[in-house]
Amino acid sequence: MIPKALRSFVYQLQPATEKGQLSWSEADGLAYFCDHKNHTLHISSHFDEDRGVSSFYFRIVTNGKSTPFSVRDFDEDFETMRALYEAVIANANDVGSDIEDFFD
Repeated sequence: MIPKALRSFVYQLQPATEKGQLSWSEADGLAYFCDHKNHTLHISSHFDEDRGVSSFYFRIVTNGKSTPFSVRDFDEDFETMRALYEAVIANANDVGSDIEDFFD
């Protein structure tokens, strides 16, 4: 679940990411990071095949302090994290410019 102290922050990330106010990069196949001011954000996706549970892991690193949390598919915030994760992927891949000429 998204911690209460971070809820407003996380809810602002998706629109800021979609507007291009933040720049995300791929760390590896399912993980992405964003360096912004003195903060580094990490988001990744995981599927536990043994339990059949999907999760998103999120971490904020500021001034050497790491604040991680996870959201599992049975948590109320799961769809919020899924939407953020998908916006992050599109941002990291710069998909908007990739498809600009698709219909030309």
